[in-house]
Amino acid sequence: MEKNQFVHLASVDEIPIGKMKHVEADGNEILVANVEGKFYAICDRCSHNNIPLSMGHLKDNIITCPMHGARFDTKTGKKLSDPVYPSLDTASLPSNLQRYMQQAGQLMSHVKTYDQKKFEVKVEGNSLKVKI
Repeated sequence: MEKNQFVHLASVDEIPIGKMKHVEADGNEILVANVEGKFYAICDRCSHNNIPLSMGHLKDNIITCPMHGARFDTKTGKKLSDPVYPSLDTASLPSNLQRYMQQAGQLMSHVKTYDQKKFEVKVEGNSLKVKI
């Protein structure tokens, strides 16, 4: 596929206002959101832990990662907040699981969260297209 060309992703009526959809095009996983009748497209994989953002929660133009709660602006792709980790009472867990959880927490604390790639969107009739 030629770079910098618009490709069809979905029909406009497939994504109602306030909803989002996961689509794939030319090796890209894309989240398309309909915010107040305008469409926005960003990378659908959370930059923190590769979780599909389309499985998260969309409120207005803000998408929240379903795994760690990092938040992104669907209009710009900008990271609005880092992941939020719940505090867990691990005292009741077996010692080997406590060690695992501690090590996993230490490793995850070094994983950075970045802005999401944004895709240019245009509507032609009922066809929703993004520039790849």
